[in-house]
Amino acid sequence: MHHLSWLHGVEVFEADLRSQTFGRHSHEGFAIGAISAGVGGYRLRGADVLLPQGSLSLMNPDEAHTGHAASGALRYDMLYASEDAVRALLGLRDLAGFSDVAPQDRGGELARRLCRLAAALNADRRADRRLAVEEGVQSVLGAAFVRHGRAELRAPGRETRAVTELRERIAAAVEDGRSLSLGELAAGVGLHPSYLVRSVRRSTGLTPHALVIQRRVGRARDLLVQGMPAAQAAAAAGFSDQTHMIRLFRRHFGVTPGAMIRH
Repeated sequence: MHHLSWLHGVEVFEADLRSQTFGRHSHEGFAIGAISAGVGGYRLRGADVLLPQGSLSLMNPDEAHTGHAASGALRYDMLYASEDAVRALLGLRDLAGFSDVAPQDRGGELARRLCRLAAALNADRRADRRLAVEEGVQSVLGAAFVRHGRAELRAPGRETRAVTELRERIAAAVEDGRSLSLGELAAGVGLHPSYLVRSVRRSTGLTPHALVIQRRVGRARDLLVQGMPAAQAAAAAGFSDQTHMIRLFRRHFGVTPGAMIRH
């Protein structure tokens, strides 16, 4: 269980169960989960519900239910967030909640978002881990409440000035070796974090975190061209280690740093 004390107390649970059962209980906030393997089950609203792989589990606050693994093994990821946290993180005034507690995860999209969030939480403590986690939470909440909770998020604009300023702030932070958070970036350009992510994606095709990674890779390339050893370049560009830099360098340029020829 990951408790994000800095992010309105949001929690993420990675479950791998075989014989675990949960007695009748409820959650103070929303619970958003996706079954990745096996079959889950619970009793809710007077009915027994089975959740095979590809199902979502969407609980509203204070809904009493049981829970168990209805197959030999059950794996799922679950995000827990209070009503206040959801309103704050998505910038919502109206919050209707979920009407269907076990809808199908069309295309497996929400499961992938939860999986990426879990991966970000389990990554080593590199400079941009917090930013990746914050974007991951935004991604899960936005998809869940827009598709299944009838939420209406503010339509993203192009925000040319804000995107330009954002790029400048990212460049300065990478140059100085500083870590970044979504809250800090959003406050710096005067936009709500949720709206910032969606507007940056609309304008650039990338999220703020992706822009940071792109800048770090570019910084590492510049340092390598100047003759700095790879391990030092990785540290100076803000990567957790040389292996991390090489992996992202290959992803962006199609070659490893060692394959780059200086003339």
